Amino acid sequence: LSSHVEMYNSSSLPFRIAVLGDDKVHDLGIVKIAPKSTSVNGSGGKSLLKESEELMTHSKFGLPAPLLTSFMIDTSETLCLQISPVLKETNDFALAGMFNLPPLDRLVEIATSSQGEARRVIEVSCSPSTRARNLSSLVANVCCKVTLVDGAHPFVQLFIEPRVVMTNRLPVSVLLRTPMPHTLVSSNSDSGGESLEHDDDSKYTTHELAPKDSVEVFTPGPSIAISLTCADVPIGGTAIGWNEGGWLDIPLGKNKKILEPLKCTFPFETKSLDSYPSSCKTTSVGSGSEFFVLEADDVTPDLKQTVTRTSGSSDSCRTVVIMVCNYVVDHIGSILFEEVAPSDNTARRSSSTRSSINSSFLDSSPPFSAFSSRLHRRRVSLLPRSSNLIRLVQLTMDGDEGMKRSVPFRIEDVSMTEGIDAMPILWMDTTPTGFFLYRHLTTEGSELHVVPEYVVFNGSNDVIVVKQLSKNPFSLDSSKIYPIERDRNNSIVVQFDIPSLNALTGPVQIDKV
Repeated sequence: LSSHVEMYNSSSLPFRIAVLGDDKVHDLGIVKIAPKSTSVNGSGGKSLLKESEELMTHSKFGLPAPLLTSFMIDTSETLCLQISPVLKETNDFALAGMFNLPPLDRLVEIATSSQGEARRVIEVSCSPSTRARNLSSLVANVCCKVTLVDGAHPFVQLFIEPRVVMTNRLPVSVLLRTPMPHTLVSSNSDSGGESLEHDDDSKYTTHELAPKDSVEVFTPGPSIAISLTCADVPIGGTAIGWNEGGWLDIPLGKNKKILEPLKCTFPFETKSLDSYPSSCKTTSVGSGSEFFVLEADDVTPDLKQTVTRTSGSSDSCRTVVIMVCNYVVDHIGSILFEEVAPSDNTARRSSSTRSSINSSFLDSSPPFSAFSSRLHRRRVSLLPRSSNLIRLVQLTMDGDEGMKRSVPFRIEDVSMTEGIDAMPILWMDTTPTGFFLYRHLTTEGSELHVVPEYVVFNGSNDVIVVKQLSKNPFSLDSSKIYPIERDRNNSIVVQFDIPSLNALTGPVQIDKV
């Protein structure tokens, strides 16, 4: 049993709903997004005040039948609705916007149209109720979905949505900054997104977005300007800053979209480049970490040849995503990656001629930033496109002199199979690194994994100290895993010290077990 007209809130911003008729404003209450989960604390029920407040607050409700009588009888009459956003910075409903629901005959036409118009978007501008208020207007989309009951009676569902949702699909947290009003964080993570309210003398609003978090945009005007950077300080590699080129302009409005993916770069910071003087002279490779801003139904350049742009779901809010084509998850804990470029046109040769290509590589970028990822619980680095040449870097000491580099390779050449079919990596002198690569395909490109040849697992209940010739000993707690590498003799010989038992094993050659 339901009303002819139902109202839903698909945004994170509560709205007060009213019907205008008979020279009156009929207040219906507040509609807000349905809670993801509810929990009951040990103190018992809610207070009477809290319960009374929630009586007029719902995730959806139907418009009362008495207010729809004229609308349902007179097929030429429209229904006037008013929505007012409930803003944190105001104590009352300072902004209000009105829109008219099409008359009954028009709703039937919409529902039976063969042009795919069963869902229409109405842009509603909520303006200050008095000119004395120093508030900017807020714009929300009201999506009208019409279906017919018994083939004749229109059933209308109204969904309040943001103008656009911008989602972080990077494997790391980002900061999104805008000088424009009315943006709101919507978090899918347990930690929740954070709004670092107005900074820099109130010129900007900055939001911190964990992976999969979003910003809902209710900004008025034809577009919104944004700027992006990684939120965390890298724990390895070269530090990066705010995206190159200043503000990114994201179009807003009905039927407005980003026509082609926006290629952007997190530039290497100048101070961080001082640690890699040889890389600073490079001009043939990138100057930072590449990423893209594009419509959710579009595809990244890595997939342009194999996947076509989809039309998108007509039942979903428009979404713009921030993503990278490829990234790597480091299971070693000490690996970096850098982009390389040849001195001639040999860059596009096949991997079968890899040995003849190696000697021609002269230029390399500074190592890409490595971040501690809460999502993967490993170090991650953003990588360039699959056709670009990269190589693995391991630091033996700070600076250029302490960098040990692998043979270059392309992401598209990496095996998509784990285990014995993973791709082995060689140092530049063709000796084994003891590291292997495999990848998983994602909706954006590839997720690489760099894994060790051997790991030590402590299956006992005691702390074990692992000792290896020419390497620093390390402690291994119960049920923990730690990667272990070959020594200068291309072998792995270790001793296990168990302090709680005052015991030390003899040398064990792991690679012969």
